[in-house]
Amino acid sequence: EERLRAAAQALGISLEALPPRKAAKEKVRLAAVMKTLTSVSNGWLADRLQMGVPGSVTQYVRRFRAAGENEKRAFKTVLSKVQTCPLGRVHG
Repeated sequence: EERLRAAAQALGISLEALPPRKAAKEKVRLAAVMKTLTSVSNGWLADRLQMGVPGSVTQYVRRFRAAGENEKRAFKTVLSKVQTCPLGRVHG
């Protein structure tokens, strides 16, 4: 949960105001960060982010990566911030 909160902060996403759509870009970006930096289960992400069944998380993240979103500078910057900052203390 702490790592998810750090990712949300780095992405400028409010976990309390996530869009209802299961494949909302905010949810997919969060899931992609979490799958890249942690060993979190798809089940936990599906439940926590309300993304449907666990297999959906896999598909959404796969599409995100296939579109090259994980190679963009902005995404890599977020990964760096979340990975290097103490949990709960992501800076600028």
